[in-house]
Amino acid sequence: MANYNPKNILVTGAAGFIASHVVNRLIRNYSDYKIIVLDKLDYCSNMKNLLPSKSSPNMKFVEGDIGSADLVNYLLVTESIDTIMHFAAQTHVDNSFGNSFEFVKNNIAGTHVLLEACKATGQIKRFIHVSTDEVYGETDEDAVVGNHEASQLLPPNPYSASKAGAEMLVMA
Repeated sequence: MANYNPKNILVTGAAGFIASHVVNRLIRNYSDYKIIVLDKLDYCSNMKNLLPSKSSPNMKFVEGDIGSADLVNYLLVTESIDTIMHFAAQTHVDNSFGNSFEFVKNNIAGTHVLLEACKATGQIKRFIHVSTDEVYGETDEDAVVGNHEASQLLPPNPYSASKAGAEMLVMA
């Protein structure tokens, strides 16, 4: 895969703060890429974040939920997706205490839907999963060595536990 060059990228959670900046950068710097942005436009989303890319012929916005296997499979096939950048998540820690089922549904089950669609189509060359440092729990500010992918997961709240669960699925 040394010569792999993505052409058709699905970006989930694209109207969120971080993902929208990635989309805007991709559109600005890679005019030969087709970017399909998928977002269900809930409390974490803001379409204004995508204004710099709105008029680009290289970007297509799809309002929808990563939990919809039919929609995800349809997009992968019809848009010839070869790369997924998965940012979509319920993210507000405080909300996770009162609504943990929604966090598990979106963050774990939604990731599982994406992974199963990747297996079903067999066309995804790269799956980039975006998580959070909170999966590692509290860190010692004086520590010489920070956390890395092999560090023990110690999520302190339902949000980070759901992100840790999604990470486990991605690595399985």
